[in-house]
Amino acid sequence: MESLRLDDHGDIQFELIEGIEELTQSCRLILSTNTGEWFLNPTLGIAFDKFMGKQVHEAEMRSELTRGLLQESRIQSVDDIQFSADEKSRTLRVSFQATGYNNEIIAAEEVKINAR
Repeated sequence: MESLRLDDHGDIQFELIEGIEELTQSCRLILSTNTGEWFLNPTLGIAFDKFMGKQVHEAEMRSELTRGLLQESRIQSVDDIQFSADEKSRTLRVSFQATGYNNEIIAAEEVKINAR
C-alpha cells in the first residue's frame, strides 16, 4: 500500500511512502483520531474520553490504545505500549511496538494525544 507522507502536524507532504513507514503512519493516525471524529469512518480511532479526567486508569488506557492499533488490519499483535502524561500541556505521549502479519516490527517513538 502507498500513502502520501504526513508531517508531524498532519500536513500533507507530496511524497509517497510505503512499507513499514506507511504502516507506522497509519497507526499514528488511528491513535490521533477520536472515535467518531472522521465522518467517512466513524468507528476509526480511540475513545479520547478514556484518557481525560483525574480518575483515569492505566489498564483502561493501555486497552484502548491496543484496541486502536488493532484496527489497522495489517497489525497482528501489539507487543509494547509506553505512555506518559504531560499535565501542563494536557497531552499523552505514546510509544508502541507492534508486529505486522508479515512479521515486520512496527514502532513509533512518540504519538501525541491531546486528550488529557
